[in-house]
Amino acid sequence: MTDRFPLLFPGLRRGVFLVFCSFAAICCALTLRADDASIREMQDAVESTEIRVPYDGFSETPINALLAQNGPSTPVPEPPAASMACNPATPAETGYWIVSTERAPQSFDHTLPRFSAVVSRYEHGAGLRKTSIEELRACLQPGIPICVMVHGSLVGDRSVEPESFRTWQWLRHGARGRPFQMIYFRWPSYKLLTPLLSIDFAILGRRASRNGFYLAGLIKSLPPESPLSLLGHSHGTRVISSALHLMAGGAVEEMACPQLQCAGRQIRTVFAASAIDHDWLNPGERFERALCSTECLLNLRNPFDAALVMYPLRRIGSSRALGVTGLTEKDRSALGNSHRKVRDLDVSESVGCRHFWPSYVEQTGLARAASNYLFYP
Repeated sequence: MTDRFPLLFPGLRRGVFLVFCSFAAICCALTLRADDASIREMQDAVESTEIRVPYDGFSETPINALLAQNGPSTPVPEPPAASMACNPATPAETGYWIVSTERAPQSFDHTLPRFSAVVSRYEHGAGLRKTSIEELRACLQPGIPICVMVHGSLVGDRSVEPESFRTWQWLRHGARGRPFQMIYFRWPSYKLLTPLLSIDFAILGRRASRNGFYLAGLIKSLPPESPLSLLGHSHGTRVISSALHLMAGGAVEEMACPQLQCAGRQIRTVFAASAIDHDWLNPGERFERALCSTECLLNLRNPFDAALVMYPLRRIGSSRALGVTGLTEKDRSALGNSHRKVRDLDVSESVGCRHFWPSYVEQTGLARAASNYLFYP
C-alpha cells in the first residue's frame, strides 16, 4: 500500500502506515496470548491434526512453465541443459537442490533429532526429479560457495517449486556470473489447526527452532572445504539461528547435540524480515552462541514491515523483531566485539510495508547488495 505513495510525501506514507499498524495491533491484542508452556501443550495437541494451508504469494505455475514467462528487467543468460545424471563438469548454476524435512518429527519429544530429508533436484531443461542426499553430496563441487535458502512460515506444497525457482533466479542476478550452488531448505511451515493466529505463529516459531537441528545436520554433511552462506526469511531466520547456536555447542529447548558442533566452518549469513527477538543473539539469551558460528551477518531490516510490527503480540514479554529494529545500542553493548559481525541494512524504501519473500526477490538490487555475504567474491 505504501509503495503507491510517491517519495515526495514520506510523512503521509508513514502516517497511513502507523494508523494501519495501530488498528491491527488492537485487533491482535484482543486475542489470547500464550506463554511458552501453553505453546508446548498446544503444539502437542495439534501435531497429529494439522492441516495444510499454502501461502500463495507465488504463482502456482509449474516450475518449467516459469521459464517461458517474461523474466526480470535484467535478463539472466540461461546455462546449457544438464543431463539427469550427476556430472562433475557441469556448471554449478545449471540447477539446484530442494531438501525437505517434511517427514521428520516436528515436536520436541525429548529424543535427539536425527537429520532425515527428502531430496529433489531441479535441472534446467529437465525439470524436477526425486533424488537422494547421497547424490547431493556426490554432486556438490568442492570449493564453490553453497547458498542454503531457508523459507519462512506459511509456505505450502504449491508454493515450494515456484518460490525456489524464483529464489534461484534472484541469486543468479546477484552472482553476476560468479559460480555458486543452491540448496533450498524446506520445512513444514504451513498453518496449523488452531483458532488463533497468534498461537499458530508461536507454534510455528517453536517448530522452526526444531528444524535448526535438521539444518545443522545438513550443514555437517556438506563438503567442509566449500564456503557456505545461509539465507533466511522470517521464521527461516529462526531455523538458521537455532542451527548456528547448536553448531557452537548451544542447547535449543534444553536439548544439546554435541555431534552437530562444527568449529572452523566458513559461514556467512543473511537475514531478511527476521522473525526473532532483537536481543536473542545476546549473551544469556536464546541463541547466544549463534554469532560464534558465522563470520558475519547481514540483517535486512524494515521498520515498516506490517507483519513484524505486530510480532511482539505473539506472547507476553516478547521483544520487537530483529527484522524491524536491527541490533539496538543496548544489544551492541551486550555483544561486545561480536557486534562488529552484524550489519543492519534498511530496505524499507524498496520493500515498503510488505513482509513475504516475493517482495524481496522482486528487488534484484538486494541480491547484489548482499553479494559479498552470499557468493564470497
